[in-house]
Amino acid sequence: MEYIVAFIVMLCIAFIFGAFLAIPILIANARGVTGGTKNAIIILSIFGVFFGLTWFIALLMSLFCGDDSVGFNELDKLEKLAKLYKDKVITKAEYERMKSKLMRE
Repeated sequence: MEYIVAFIVMLCIAFIFGAFLAIPILIANARGVTGGTKNAIIILSIFGVFFGLTWFIALLMSLFCGDDSVGFNELDKLEKLAKLYKDKVITKAEYERMKSKLMRE
């Protein structure tokens, strides 16, 4: 019986520790970080098991490093806007006004 309780306690500790190590990865996913930056965050988080400092570096990277794809959001917005115009959801005047507003941002 003691072995079962010890096993369950160790399993719970391992689960909590794994969830703790995944925090930088979850933050990076929520912020939309991709590419090499995301890979570095994942690797540094995993190495946090052996070297605690790398977990803090991964956490800082997930919080402060930007997305590798500069201008991706603007391009995505323009594509959606063009689709709305093509599907006749918005008029040409609305399309032109919204497009010029996106281009100024």
